[in-house]
Amino acid sequence: MINRAFCARKTRIPTCFSVETPRINPLSFNHMRLKHLIRIVPVCALLLFPGCSGNAPEKAETAGENAAVQPQASKLIEPCDLITQEDAARILGEAVKPAEKSEKQVVGMKLCMYNPKSSDSMEFLQVTLTQDAFMQPGGIPTASIYKSLKDNFEGMRTDIEGVGDEAFISTGGIYIMAGGYYIQIGAGNTGKESVRNRLIEAGKIAVAKLNTLK
Repeated sequence: MINRAFCARKTRIPTCFSVETPRINPLSFNHMRLKHLIRIVPVCALLLFPGCSGNAPEKAETAGENAAVQPQASKLIEPCDLITQEDAARILGEAVKPAEKSEKQVVGMKLCMYNPKSSDSMEFLQVTLTQDAFMQPGGIPTASIYKSLKDNFEGMRTDIEGVGDEAFISTGGIYIMAGGYYIQIGAGNTGKESVRNRLIEAGKIAVAKLNTLK
């Protein structure tokens, strides 16, 4: 239901990312986990796919031009192999539950979500991996999805050097293109320096693991 709602809206990608996650008191709302509120970024990727009833941004129409940005990657890789449960616990500085997994083949995306074991903690680490090997036939190339997102974040992003082939931080986390794979990692409010440092650390770990798995 959520995916269809997003596809039905005639909006551009930055509009999706303008949604802010509210601060929640875990003592009053311990039945509501942040994981239910943070999956905005992967859903917005669906706007780049032609199957969303013609509501994809104009840049998606030039996907063929953007496809040359990166070589296509053919090996199927799981995002939980890029950031393991042990990695997530070390990055967050606390124990985490086993990963929750989901996927959206319409955009070649797999998701790995780590939530804290402590019911009082609101920390989390979300890793998504978009790859041509998981894309449906005729889908938009992974490199084109990344470039469209990057272009739409013009003026709202901070480019990061030393993480993959190219990377940037903006609302939603760190966005990385590496060897034909697009990695996105979320860990909270990117306006906080501690979160940005955490994202860069996680990004370097993910890219290093990716290079051993390709």
